[in-house]
Amino acid sequence: MTKIQDGELPGREPGMMKGLSTLITLQALLATISGIMMANMSLMGKVGIFFFYRDYAILKVWWKTALLLFGLQLLLIFVLWLSKRLLSKIGGLLVALLFLALIIVGAYFTYLDFTTTSHRYLRSEFHIGGYLFWAAGAITCLYFLFVKIKRNLTPIKRVDSPDMTNEKNENH
Repeated sequence: MTKIQDGELPGREPGMMKGLSTLITLQALLATISGIMMANMSLMGKVGIFFFYRDYAILKVWWKTALLLFGLQLLLIFVLWLSKRLLSKIGGLLVALLFLALIIVGAYFTYLDFTTTSHRYLRSEFHIGGYLFWAAGAITCLYFLFVKIKRNLTPIKRVDSPDMTNEKNENH
């Protein structure tokens, strides 16, 4: 049985972060909302996907879109958690900042795409769903920028076992 040290919560492993399950739940909710909104594209968008862009057929079904977006968010959470756990404090922050910068650039290019191409005809609900995806990614990056990871910095103590040869010699 493990001892609970001062300030440590029972059931929380070293390397876990406070509120991580809340972040994952929030991401599931945001992915669901985004999936529903993106599936509410215009008739022109649905016809275009049916005839020309069959690769994007997943966007017509809200729960498939939500699963895809949630999977991408989970991947982002895993990469940021792993980098924060394995890299130094500065390294973990730099990875989170890099992903935040990529998300901002992605949101900007999404805006350009939705305002300058034929994608502007997909309805505002579709656009909001796309922007919500980028906002959810930014929330994840901000979480990993500001929430500290609980590290177990105490060295592992080695328990020496008694030498079996000494015991045999003492008994005989």
